[in-house]
Amino acid sequence: MIRKNFTLYPAIDIKNGKCVRLLFGDMNKETIYHDNPLDQALWFVDQGANWLHIVDLDGAVEGKNVNKIIIKKILKSLQHKVKIQIGGGIRNHENMDFWLQNSVNRVILGTLAIENQSFIEELDEKYYKKIIIGADVRDGMIASHGWTNQSKINAVNLIKGFNPSIVNSVIYTDIKRDGTLLGVNLEQTINFAKSIPHPVIASGGISSIADIFDLSKQISNGVEGVVIGRALYDKKFTFADALKFIK
Repeated sequence: MIRKNFTLYPAIDIKNGKCVRLLFGDMNKETIYHDNPLDQALWFVDQGANWLHIVDLDGAVEGKNVNKIIIKKILKSLQHKVKIQIGGGIRNHENMDFWLQNSVNRVILGTLAIENQSFIEELDEKYYKKIIIGADVRDGMIASHGWTNQSKINAVNLIKGFNPSIVNSVIYTDIKRDGTLLGVNLEQTINFAKSIPHPVIASGGISSIADIFDLSKQISNGVEGVVIGRALYDKKFTFADALKFIK
C-alpha cells in the first residue's frame, strides 16, 4: 500500500552543539547520540530522507539562535540535497528571515505563536506556507519556551484561530510521550487533526514501524507526516527501513 503523500521527518535536536534526545522534553534528561550533528544529517540523507527536522533546543529555551554555527554547516553542506524545517528560538522576523535566506524551507513557530497570535496573521505573503506551528501539548494544553512553561491555553482552540492560507502545517507533539518509545498516542493525534483546519505532522513516542504505518493510514483525517527521533537513534529500525515500508 503506497502512502505517496505521507512524509517522514528524521529529527536532529541540537543541544550544546551536539545531537541529543530529551526525555519528556526535559533539558536535564538528555542522551547524547552524536558529537557532530552534520554527520547525523548526512547519514539520514544517505538513508533516503527528503526532509530533515532540526531543532535548536538551547535556542528554544533562550529565545535566540544559540547553535547557529553548526546548523549553518548543515544547511551549507546539504543545500539542494534535502528540504529542511527548523525550530527553536525563532521569535521575530529577523530570526525567520535569517533561516529562510539560508536555504531553510519552513520555520517552526511555537512560543512566538502562543505569545503573539496576531504576529502570524500579520505576516507578509512571502511567508505564506513557510510557517509551521509547533503545538507542544501536555494534557491538552500548550507548553512553550522549550516546554519549560506550561500554559492553560487549550491547544485545539489556539490552533483553530490561525489562517490556513498562511500556516503550512502543525506539528502536534505529545510531550508525555516524547522520547519515551512508548508508542504514538494515535487516538489523541487523530482527534487533534480532525479538530483543526491544518495538516498535522505527528510527533512524540514513535517506537516502531507499526506506529508509522498506523499514522500513515490517517491521511484522510489530516495527518500528513511524522517526526521520528529516539527510535532511530536507539536503532529500533533504520530510516531506510521505515521509508521502504510505507512505500
